[in-house]
Amino acid sequence: MTVVVLGFGAFGPVPENPSARIASAVDGLRIGAKNLTVVGRTMPVSYGRSYEFTRSVIAEVQPVFVLGIGVATGRVGPMVERYGRNLASASVPDVDDVVLTDHGAGASTLECDWAVPLAMALRLPVSDDAGEYVCNSWLYRALRAELPAAFLHVPLSGYAPEALAAGLGRFFDAAALG
Repeated sequence: MTVVVLGFGAFGPVPENPSARIASAVDGLRIGAKNLTVVGRTMPVSYGRSYEFTRSVIAEVQPVFVLGIGVATGRVGPMVERYGRNLASASVPDVDDVVLTDHGAGASTLECDWAVPLAMALRLPVSDDAGEYVCNSWLYRALRAELPAAFLHVPLSGYAPEALAAGLGRFFDAAALG
């Protein structure tokens, strides 16, 4: 069985995205007592293409869970996101020069059921603010599609891939997934 870890690529002020490095570092690892295989990939910092990429990876590997990872330049430590919101910054374009304000009709906020258990397994705090950029958009769309997914924000300094792998192992050993 497979777990997908998706980091984001470079964008504007972040020429080397630590989330892409983390996804690459965990690609191919076997985690937890259930011996799940991690598939790590990098997706574009694009409102449309990131989600399309996610759907194509899901179709390819049929994972039991998808973890998105993005960089939050203002944070000092990693945090698991609890909510995806139906809003985006009306002033910050993605790498495709697209500006988004919301995702159309739908709930204004969706809660990630996996956020707290994942945060506990990773031994990280939970955040209630995924921002207003592509990371939040990705999480909102994943939750709206009812994907088994969660989102982790990391600071520019990154997050140890070994800590992520160990925490994911604990998460899946305790979860009713896989």
